[in-house]
Amino acid sequence: MAPLLYPGVKRIRGAYRVYAYDEREVFEKTKRKGALADEVVKIASGMLFRNTQSPFAKKGADKAVDKKEPKKGYPVMKSQSRLSVLRGPSRLLQKAKDIKEDEASAMLKPSDTNSQVEDAPVNVEGLQYVEAKSYVMLEICLNRPLIPKRPAEEVARRVAEYIPPRPLFPKRTNGAQKAVEDFHQQVGKVANQILDEFRELFGTELLNAGGSDLPNTDADLEARRQKMIYELNSSGKYFAFKEQLKHSVVKIVREKYLKTTTFTSKDDLQAFLSELYVYLVDQMHIGLGNVLTLEDKTPVPEPLTDSAQLKHFAREAEVNENFELATKYYQERIARNKTDSSCWFDYGTFCLYINDIAKAEECFKECVAINQKHVEGLMLYGVVCAMEEKNEAAETFFEAATCVDPKNVLAWTMLGLFYHGISNEISAEMAMMEADKLNISSARKAMKPVKGIVAKNIEPPPTPEHMTVDEAKESEVGEVNNIDTKSIPSINKIPATPSMPQEKGTSQTKAKPTDRKQSIAQGKKAGSMGSRTSSKENVSSARPGSRHVRSPGTPQVPENHEIEEPRESTPVPPQSVYMMASDWLLEAKAMAFTERALAHELLSTTGGPSPQYYISLARLCLQKKDFEKAEEALEAAVQADHQNPDAWGIMGHLRYLSGDLAAAKDCYERTISFLTNPSETHSIYLRLASIYLQDGMFQEAKRTFLLACKKSPSCVSWLGVGIACYRLSELSEAEDALSEANILNNSDPEVWAFLSMVCLKTARQLEAEQAYKYALKVGLTDEDLLAEILSLQEEVGFGNPQL
Repeated sequence: MAPLLYPGVKRIRGAYRVYAYDEREVFEKTKRKGALADEVVKIASGMLFRNTQSPFAKKGADKAVDKKEPKKGYPVMKSQSRLSVLRGPSRLLQKAKDIKEDEASAMLKPSDTNSQVEDAPVNVEGLQYVEAKSYVMLEICLNRPLIPKRPAEEVARRVAEYIPPRPLFPKRTNGAQKAVEDFHQQVGKVANQILDEFRELFGTELLNAGGSDLPNTDADLEARRQKMIYELNSSGKYFAFKEQLKHSVVKIVREKYLKTTTFTSKDDLQAFLSELYVYLVDQMHIGLGNVLTLEDKTPVPEPLTDSAQLKHFAREAEVNENFELATKYYQERIARNKTDSSCWFDYGTFCLYINDIAKAEECFKECVAINQKHVEGLMLYGVVCAMEEKNEAAETFFEAATCVDPKNVLAWTMLGLFYHGISNEISAEMAMMEADKLNISSARKAMKPVKGIVAKNIEPPPTPEHMTVDEAKESEVGEVNNIDTKSIPSINKIPATPSMPQEKGTSQTKAKPTDRKQSIAQGKKAGSMGSRTSSKENVSSARPGSRHVRSPGTPQVPENHEIEEPRESTPVPPQSVYMMASDWLLEAKAMAFTERALAHELLSTTGGPSPQYYISLARLCLQKKDFEKAEEALEAAVQADHQNPDAWGIMGHLRYLSGDLAAAKDCYERTISFLTNPSETHSIYLRLASIYLQDGMFQEAKRTFLLACKKSPSCVSWLGVGIACYRLSELSEAEDALSEANILNNSDPEVWAFLSMVCLKTARQLEAEQAYKYALKVGLTDEDLLAEILSLQEEVGFGNPQL
């Protein structure tokens, strides 16, 4: 009945098991003797007696009171006069009320009932239904839900109240400056069109002149001008140019001079036109000067990196704990496209990781303002509100995520986790039930294509005449799955409802003796399953109302009874909803909700925590810098699954951050030696190659850095290749790798430093000095590297412009 308390639920339907009535069990759970119906009858009779009792004495009541003997347990009431009865009705009512309360308390007292309950008879008839696994289908429908659900429109309105949506396009500003800028643009466009017309008219004369200038005498200039004006007027382009400039001139008149009404006199009109003409001529010259400039402007080159690469660089800097560089990349993504909600979302997750809650809230707020249907942004803004104990706002945003995408398992799981956090158990149960249902549904959809492929490639064998339908199906399944069906015990199917009596003349299918012996032998091997089946058959045959007496092992199936298809097994999702939520929350750096999801996963598992649980717990502990708990979780994960590459990869990260480079190298080498790759390989390659560099294994470092460049190139990976090649004295390859790194990030001081050393060794003085200058300019702080450059400069005798 609990689903009726879910918001918006008006109808429930389900199958409920039938249990035998046991008075002992009822007494243990309710501490009352008897059924609830008996108590209702007693209470109803007491209310009836109370309503029929009158405080006024009837005729002959005094004699009746004297003659009647008082009942046991009732106080003796002496006869009173009619006047006294009229004066004291309230006292009589109070006494009657006390009497009824004594009866009710005596009825509800559990004293001396234990012995009676213990001697209660066993319900043999009810046990038959229990053993037959009987159930009842119940459906309850209401006119309206007990708890109304907020419609999606109201939730969207509430979200818009918290975060107003941003307009898709910026508002147009119609000011005086804008009107003048539009006039400049129109003048430039008209000037370019007039130049195109001039080239069409006099292009042949330029070709005939052999590329030299046209004659510039006064007569020639006037002839060309007259011809140009004639062509523009005759073709109608002159009037088209006037119409093109007309709208911008009208805007200047309205915005600049604020003239929107007619003039009162012609003198005022002439004075205004003169002033306007002078102003427009001046602005025309400014517009022509902007278009016909003789100096070529240096074009701004397009960026070589896109948004996805910048995100990869930011994540790389985040893993290396270079938060300043990561902030720069995230902000550069936003500066390139401020209307991209995903850029704000990624920057918000980074702010959550560095525990800048205020800035994270601003980022998620901007994300939702740009896109009101950004599901992940809605959920993380709800997480931030929950962390700040704004539960009402958090509930609105979590519910909005489920309204935007009702089929999203993660949205329902986050809503359930939030309800668990505020102790709203009924709503939490509703949300988690919906999440589980969607998770199973997605697993079922994933299984359908596989089954279609198997059914398409494998044809079922023809069914022999002597085989029954069940045997044919078993043989078909056995051939598909390559399983010997003889080793599978056969279970006789018994209809859930008692079969109808057969008419005369109907043929019944009888099992062969050999089949009967085989089924008996297989039933012995089946163990407990066979014993349960035989007990069900014996109970059903011993019923007094059953008309068919069936011997064990030979059930009779009537002709009109349809043999049901074997029920499809419920698919098992690859991950529980809590593990899906924890993986997403770990990527989003929401540690508080990650702990909550992992706690629920630990409580919901029956066979013990899975290796994935321990891996997620270790990742959470690494984010919190709790290395001891992370090590414990990783040891448990490795014991559960010693071939899990993710467990060994995170173990390597733990050793690397702890300073144990030898153990970290062993873990990383084991990780990349598995057949299956871990979920994240870039950081593993970079850290393993850096360990190789520190140990002087330059060839292995070069090979590992190149693997990282092949998967996802970055400035750090190409820099590692360049350093390894430089140590191996492969100066040409080192220069190529360092140039690639400089293209991806031209503000890395180490890249400029190694480029300077390469130029020093190749005797290029100017380039060596420039690279050294830029290395100092962008902030080279590595003392060892700086000392190496200075010693090399002293060795070759150049490279330092300060000397």
